[in-house]
Amino acid sequence: MLDFQKAPYIELEHYKAPNELGSYFIPMEDGKKIRLMCWRPDLPKDKIKGTFLLQQGHNEFIEKYYETIQELLDRGFYVVCYDWRGQGMSDRIIKDANKQFIKDFSIHISDLSFILKEIINKHFPKPLFGFGHSMGGYIMLVAQKKFQKYFKGLILSAPMLGFKIEYLLFPFVALTKFFSDDESYFIGSKPNMGKETPFEENDLTSDQNRYRRTQELVRKNPQLRLWGVTNSWVKAVRNSYNITRKKSWLADIKTKIIIFNSLEDKVVDPKKTIKINKALSNSQIVNLRNIKHEILMEKDKHRISFWKSVDIFLDNLSLN
Repeated sequence: MLDFQKAPYIELEHYKAPNELGSYFIPMEDGKKIRLMCWRPDLPKDKIKGTFLLQQGHNEFIEKYYETIQELLDRGFYVVCYDWRGQGMSDRIIKDANKQFIKDFSIHISDLSFILKEIINKHFPKPLFGFGHSMGGYIMLVAQKKFQKYFKGLILSAPMLGFKIEYLLFPFVALTKFFSDDESYFIGSKPNMGKETPFEENDLTSDQNRYRRTQELVRKNPQLRLWGVTNSWVKAVRNSYNITRKKSWLADIKTKIIIFNSLEDKVVDPKKTIKINKALSNSQIVNLRNIKHEILMEKDKHRISFWKSVDIFLDNLSLN
C-alpha cells in the first residue's frame, strides 16, 4: 500500500494478522523509524466508512490488537496502527532497549503529526476516527489540541488520565535528581526484568486466553516488551498532566469523544477519568464494572457490550 521499507510482524498459529496488510518502517524527521501497519477492508468502495487510527497503550505493540483491528475492518474502516517511538518494533530513544524513556510528550505528538500529514492524509480515506487505549488514549487526547480538525471522533479505552498513587509518585520523582539519573528505572515502576506476570497476579484482564495469547506473542519476540519506566518518563508524564488538567485546556477540545472507564481499574484512576470527562466540552463516558484495565482484552460478554456502545457512537457521528 505504501512505498517504504517493509517491516516484520509476529503471528501465532491460532492468531493471524487480518488480510490486506501492509507493514512498514516510516522514517521520522529526525531519522528514527516508526513501525506502522495498515489494512484496508475487503468491501466495495461504496461501503467504506473512513479510517481509524488505533493507538496502543504503554508497553504494548500492534500484534496484540489483531482482533480489534479485524472488528474495525468488518465495520467498513481502513485501519492504521503504529508502535510508539521507544516500544514495540519502533526505534528506541536510548541504548537500553528495555527501558521506557522520553524527555517530553511532545515527541509523540511530533511523530503523530508526521503520520497524520504524510501518511494518513495522503493515502487513506476520510473521515478519520481515533481509537486509543490507556496511554495511547491519553496521547490521542493531547493531540486534539493541535489536530482536532483532522478527527471526526475519538474512542478512548481506559485512557491514562491519572494514576491512583500519583500523589506519592510525582513528589518523589523530583527527588530522584539527588540519587539517580534520567535513564535509571523509576523506583516505583517495579521493573520486571523480562519475567512474565502470572495470569492470577495480573491487573489487566480477567480473560485467561487473551492474556496468554499476548504472552505467546512476546515469547516469539521478547523485544516487543519493555521491562519498566525511567525517571525521565515519569517526569514527562507529570509535566504533561500539569498542562492538560487545566479546565481551560480541556474546554478547548471540541472533538466528539466517548470514554470507556473501568471503575475497578487498578492501573489508572477511574475517578480522575470521570473528572476530566466533565471538563471536556463534547465528551460522554461509559462507566464499566467487573472488568479490569484492558477492556479490549476482556471476556467476550464485556467486549460485546463495549462494541454495542461504540456502534451507537459511530452511528450518531454519521448523522452529523
